[in-house]
This record gives sequence, C-alpha cells and structure tokens, in this order.
Amino acid sequence: MNIEIAAICDAATANGIGGRLNILGAFDRIFANFPLVIPQCSTAFRIRYMRSEAGMHDLTLAFEDVCGKPIVPPMQSKIPLEPVAQGFDTAAVNMVLNLQRFQIKRPDKYMIRLLIDGEELASLPLYALEAPKEGGQAPDAPIAQGEQNLPN
Repeated sequence: MNIEIAAICDAATANGIGGRLNILGAFDRIFANFPLVIPQCSTAFRIRYMRSEAGMHDLTLAFEDVCGKPIVPPMQSKIPLEPVAQGFDTAAVNMVLNLQRFQIKRPDKYMIRLLIDGEELASLPLYALEAPKEGGQAPDAPIAQGEQNLPN
C-alpha cells in the first residue's frame, strides 16, 4: 500500500473507489489562544493498493501529542479494499474523517497517524501555536487569512 495523499484540512469530500478526493484548505499549523476548539476540520487520505492487497483491513487513526499520548481515543474500524478491476494493476480508495469540535488544550506539536493492519502508513504533524501578540507576527510562520480569529 502507498499513501498518495494525506492532509489535515478545513473540509474534504470523497466519492467511491477510484473517485475524486476534494480537499479544501490543507494546513499543518494553527495560531490560537488556548484551550482551542476547532469547530470543523477533516483528515483526507488517498490509498493506492495492489491486486494482492484487496480485502478487509484494520484501520486506526490516532491523534497524539509529541510524546505519543492520545489526545482523543484512537479511531478504529475495518476498511474494505475492493478487488482491482480487470486490466488495472492497482486501485485507489479515498478516506475522509470529519472532526467536529476538535479540542486542543495547549500549544504543542501533535501527530495524526494512519495505521493499516498495525503498520503506520502516514504521519501528519499539526503545530498548535500561541497566537502572536497584537500587531506581532510569528517568525517564519505566516498566519493564513482567518486563522487569527479562530474561536475558542
């Protein structure tokens, strides 16, 4: 298996095996006052697999702090990888997990890990940073439009 796309984003949609994966507003850092509640965000993945990998697989999505401690319980489920169509060597499946009211208690580096059958296939950092003081700018980390006004 190969991860073609992995992103934390404002929103994402997917339609079926081999279908389109739509990603809006991919990011890896948030500037805010803490504790923070992100009203809505998504994780999006596109997984390419070979004919021999088709079938049911265990999927785990873990959200952890930098020390590996879960900040929410790991999400676990089964994922069916459909048989690869005749005439093709591989297939792809899109996965979107929408998160509502995602809570981050303190500034830190967090990790979002995707595991399939216990093997980590993707790891995404999320940097939660204290908002710059009024009129200030974080060094080498520009604030995206709208980030400075994220609600708590």
